[in-house]
Amino acid sequence: MYKIAFLLLPEYQLLGVVSALETLRVANSLYPQPRFEAILVHDTSAMVASSSGIPLQAHCHIRDLREFDALIVCSSFKHDKYENGETQNLIRRFARHGKAIGSVESGVYHIAKAGVLNGYTATAHFNNLPLFAQLFPEVKFVKKVYTWCDKRMTCAGGSACIDMMLHLVTATLGNAVAARVANIIIHPYRRDLWAPLDDIFTSAYNGLPSTVREACRIMEDAIQEPLKVEDIAAQLGVSRRHLDRMFCHSLKCSTSDYYRMIRLSRARKLVKATKIDLSTISTRCGFYSYSHFLQRYREAYGVSPTEDRFSHTITPTEPSQVSPLNDLHPYQNQLDPIRMI
Repeated sequence: MYKIAFLLLPEYQLLGVVSALETLRVANSLYPQPRFEAILVHDTSAMVASSSGIPLQAHCHIRDLREFDALIVCSSFKHDKYENGETQNLIRRFARHGKAIGSVESGVYHIAKAGVLNGYTATAHFNNLPLFAQLFPEVKFVKKVYTWCDKRMTCAGGSACIDMMLHLVTATLGNAVAARVANIIIHPYRRDLWAPLDDIFTSAYNGLPSTVREACRIMEDAIQEPLKVEDIAAQLGVSRRHLDRMFCHSLKCSTSDYYRMIRLSRARKLVKATKIDLSTISTRCGFYSYSHFLQRYREAYGVSPTEDRFSHTITPTEPSQVSPLNDLHPYQNQLDPIRMI
């Protein structure tokens, strides 16, 4: 039997954890004897509240965990608030003893912080992925729904937990069993290991033309060294003028304006959530002139990067107004300068 422990850190994402547990439960239901054992562990108190406020009862403290195959760290917003030195040491010890180590959503922060992801490929929720890629340069962060290699597994959270657990079912019991499980839980569109992690602008379900979506994906993959719009258009097999027309029709801006908004959005995440030097952020987000970066940042957000970094408030935006500049979830930010990484 494959035994997998889910470490619940306060304010974990309930959807991801329950999705993973249910996938394994359904797989067990196909056999006279269970093939998986899933247990919940904690490092604070046995009753752990999720980000929705709904708690789950953990079976034991992580220090009492015995005879298991994999540990999955589950975390969401305010990941750094719940760092625990003892837990970090245990994660490192488990990895040394050959246990599989994984994460759900921002749980990747904790296993990367423990150093057990160095040299490995990993993913995270698209809101946090750019930040984690800066914080942990020895980890190869990729925009994938989930990753899986050499006893390391990570997923972006939410329904991606189903895909990661279905991969585990496939590896343990075979593809036919995984297909049956996916069918039972009404998950017809299984995403494989190479499935890209989309945001609202690259998703196939956002109503945007495929050419615009692919252009958005190309831009998001080339932040530090921006491409020329002509080169992006050439990759897509269209003229720049045609690409601009498509962006103006779909997103009410030119291709270059949208590209700049993506880079400003990336910059703001680093401004708000890290102590990285502002000139370094400017360069990493493709602004070769710091003065130009300051000008554009103030135009976009009404404040300078320095003022924004130490501001404790964020003016909420109308959720229906979709723009890269608004891609900053209120709970995603490390708004307390004392807790800035």
